Amino acid sequence: MATPVDISRHLHCPICKTLLADPVSTTCGHTFCKGCLDKHISVSEPQCPLCQEPVTTKPSVNKAIEALLREFHQTQLPNLDLFCGERDAIPCDVCDEHITFKAVKSCLICLLSFCDEHLKPHQSMARFKCHKLVSPVEKLDQRACNTHGRPLELYCRRDECCICALYVKTGGDVIPVETERERRQALQQNTIEVMERMINQREDKLEELKESAAKYQTLLEKEQLEKEQQEIQKVFAAVMEALRETEQVLIAPLENGRRCLENEMDEKTQRIQKDILKYKEAIDILHHTKSEEDDILFIQSYPAVPAEFTDDWTVSIDTELNFGTMRNTKAALMAAIETHLEKLCTVEIRRIHSFSVNVTLDAETAHPHLQVSTDGKEVRDTGESDVIPGSPQQFDLVGGVLGKPRITSGRAFWVVEVGNKVGWELGVMRDGANRKGKVSYKPSEGYWAIVLCGQKIGAFEDPPVLLQLSSKPRKLGAFVDYEEAMVSFYDMEALSHIYSFTRCSFNGAIRPYFNPHPNKDGTNSSPLVICPVNQTDISV
Repeated sequence: MATPVDISRHLHCPICKTLLADPVSTTCGHTFCKGCLDKHISVSEPQCPLCQEPVTTKPSVNKAIEALLREFHQTQLPNLDLFCGERDAIPCDVCDEHITFKAVKSCLICLLSFCDEHLKPHQSMARFKCHKLVSPVEKLDQRACNTHGRPLELYCRRDECCICALYVKTGGDVIPVETERERRQALQQNTIEVMERMINQREDKLEELKESAAKYQTLLEKEQLEKEQQEIQKVFAAVMEALRETEQVLIAPLENGRRCLENEMDEKTQRIQKDILKYKEAIDILHHTKSEEDDILFIQSYPAVPAEFTDDWTVSIDTELNFGTMRNTKAALMAAIETHLEKLCTVEIRRIHSFSVNVTLDAETAHPHLQVSTDGKEVRDTGESDVIPGSPQQFDLVGGVLGKPRITSGRAFWVVEVGNKVGWELGVMRDGANRKGKVSYKPSEGYWAIVLCGQKIGAFEDPPVLLQLSSKPRKLGAFVDYEEAMVSFYDMEALSHIYSFTRCSFNGAIRPYFNPHPNKDGTNSSPLVICPVNQTDISV
């Protein structure tokens, strides 16, 4: 086997003792840096610094040495890809701090990361054979025991944490971390399978949503969309007109005041200018008579002096605008905007109608005094007063009955005809809300409903809210948006919004709720009637 030869010592300049730069050779065969030889010859005799042989010709570049130097420099350049300069690269823990290479492996026993060069002992020495090498790991100190500094190579099932060998407690359920990993990998596979099933379920749900969207798009034809767009634009045009009119009402006094101010300024300016002319004329006359020698003539020609200014020359502006005007104008504007925006309710009702569901009454939940029709579409109070025991699912004090289906997601819309009844309650109820004894009608107890009592209609908020309606509704629409946590009610004949419960805490399934109110002496005997889906259409 050939022995490598170090040629670098032959590539140094005898003068500067460093690697040759622009090597030139003399006729005697010695080689120097061109700059070093030129400097030597300029300060001494033109002879070789080593053998003192005269240098009679200009030294030429030694091409062979120059090529050798070039190859030598290339062999000495490090591989830049091995340096630790990239983002997220893990450095070797053994390299010199000034020249650090990227780690290629981390040892979980030594708790150090090594580059290719410093990894060699782990690959060649027997005592490192059992050390576990893995891909470079950040924060290896987190794999060591904070108390003993030893590797965390055991797992304590009782304490549910990794420990070192010195931390083993008598009687503790301690196993190798490899054993615990095998157990957790089995659990991990089960978890992956569960999550894959969840993904498949959600992908199926996405397909259902796409189909629903396609169906909805088919129902909303282009002509209908354009009509709704025109209606919305018409409403907001009216709102903008109301804003412009209000602006004119508020600006008009200011404009009038400005014009009055300008007129007053012009008038008073002219009067002042006339007075100035009078004073100037009087001064000219006084100057003219001042030199009169005849006393009688002087006195007779003495002019009348204009009186001093007695007028108030200040100007003022009265806009006739006070705080009452501002407040009244604001109130009128808000009322006008509210009136115009209410016209959008027609578009709203048309859209929520597409979420109509077939609601039927669940007779098993009805109060014993209620009579539910065989088709589950009507309910009335029988007027009976005797106490009749009911089943666990029935209302026993409040005359209520629940509807089907249960609503757990999405949107739902249904219409109920109340006619000329003098009392009723309609809304939704949390499936698990109280049905026994005295019921507390408020959202915190799981009820979102409106009520008619005589001529007054209100919402069961906490506290209750009295609603101001122009007329008593005869046909009501109920709309639920589960994801938006909202329950809304509409007058389907007036095509107007009645009330909305927002930020509802459904916390599970909700069901339609109906209460026809007691039938006393036949004064409230009419039923509540759930309208068929195909009869809830509106033509507006």
